[in-house]
Amino acid sequence: MQRLLLLPSIKKLAMASLPMRVPNFQVVHSKFIFVFVIILPFVPSSDSAIAHASPATQTVAKQSGAVALLMWKASLDNKSQSLLSSWNETSHCTWVGIGCNDASKVTNLNLDSTGLRGTLSSLNFSLLPHLVKLDLSDNLIYGTIPFQIGGLSRLASLNVSINHLSGGIPSEVGTLRSLIELDLSLNNLMKSIPTSIGKLENLTTLYLHHNSLSGSIPQEVGMLRSLTDLELSTNNLTGSIPSSIGNLRNRTTLYLHHNSLSGSIPQEVGMLRSLTDLELSENNLMGSIPASIGNLRNLTTLYLYQNSLSGSIPQEVRMLRSLTHLALSTNNLTGSIPASIGNLRNLTTLYLYQNSPSGSIPQEVRMLRSLTHLALSTNNLTGSIPASIGNLRNLTMLYLYQNSLSGSIPQEVGMLRSLTDLELSTNNLMGSIPASIGNLRNLTTLYLYQNSLSGSIPQEVGMLRSLTDLELSTNNSRDQSPLQ
Repeated sequence: MQRLLLLPSIKKLAMASLPMRVPNFQVVHSKFIFVFVIILPFVPSSDSAIAHASPATQTVAKQSGAVALLMWKASLDNKSQSLLSSWNETSHCTWVGIGCNDASKVTNLNLDSTGLRGTLSSLNFSLLPHLVKLDLSDNLIYGTIPFQIGGLSRLASLNVSINHLSGGIPSEVGTLRSLIELDLSLNNLMKSIPTSIGKLENLTTLYLHHNSLSGSIPQEVGMLRSLTDLELSTNNLTGSIPSSIGNLRNRTTLYLHHNSLSGSIPQEVGMLRSLTDLELSENNLMGSIPASIGNLRNLTTLYLYQNSLSGSIPQEVRMLRSLTHLALSTNNLTGSIPASIGNLRNLTTLYLYQNSPSGSIPQEVRMLRSLTHLALSTNNLTGSIPASIGNLRNLTMLYLYQNSLSGSIPQEVGMLRSLTDLELSTNNLMGSIPASIGNLRNLTTLYLYQNSLSGSIPQEVGMLRSLTDLELSTNNSRDQSPLQ
């Protein structure tokens, strides 16, 4: 395409050198031979050839990117064309969303959140060989990603997220060896992740989340050793997590949640020592939580909930001193809650609900003074609610319902003055409701139903002015008078 644009200009210049009158055919013939000799050096599209061309030829070469952009603009809907009204006969380097280098060649196409509607099929990438950044995110672009995009050898950042793109990811993406950031998230992309993606050795960010990608995670992902952020969540990915994932030593985030991944969590995940956020929730993962997870000393978030994980919570979890969010809920975990969980002093969220752990709530829970959310409901926990739970002054949510807890509700519950939600229903709790519950002035939900509580409802319940949900039903015992 570039050659066709150069030829008319060069021919015009050559014709200007012809005399006004041509005396005979031989002269005309020789002149035209001379014209072709002139044209040949200018046909190559290399930078050096253009640099030595005439000023008129250089202008055509520089504006070839402008031609490509104007052709693409013409393919968009009318509203989009009006949004690009600055794209006219003026210098293309002044157009909205366009950046150029010193040679007036287009290096940046940045039109995120503009409201453009159309496809990429009319964008001639071959006329934009100097493009370094392409950002069309948060628009209304539909259709497929053209395979010709693989010709942008200088491209460092490609972001077409939050659009309506469909089809597969073209394997030609693997030729973009300069790519550092690739974001194709929040589209309707289907098919499998191409194995050629493993060739992008400079890639630091790979976002493919919220699509309809299927198939397995290719082993070649393990070749992306510069990768720091990997987001493949909310797709239809199947198969196991590849062990090659352990090669990605620079990775800080690993998001594979909300897929259909199966198999076990590979031991190699423990090699990702720079990891701060590990989210494998909402899959079909089985087996035990690997002990190697204790190597992830920088981890702040560990989400493994809604899988089919079994076995006990490994003692090595105690090594995760930086952890702020731990969610292992909705699995098949057994055994007791390890006392060593008290080492996680920075923990703000602890979700272990809907498993099968047994034994009592460890006294060491009192050491988790940063906790705001504690959910141990729907398990097989026995024993009493530890009085030391009163140390958790930042707690806003306490879910202990649907266990086999016995004994009385400790007076110390009244020390949890930040509490908004207290649910102790469906247990074997006995005795009276402590008057100290009246201290919980922020409480909106109080569920104590289906226990064996007795005595009268304390007057102090009337002090809970924020309360919107109160359920005390089904509280009676053969040995004690019913709750009144």
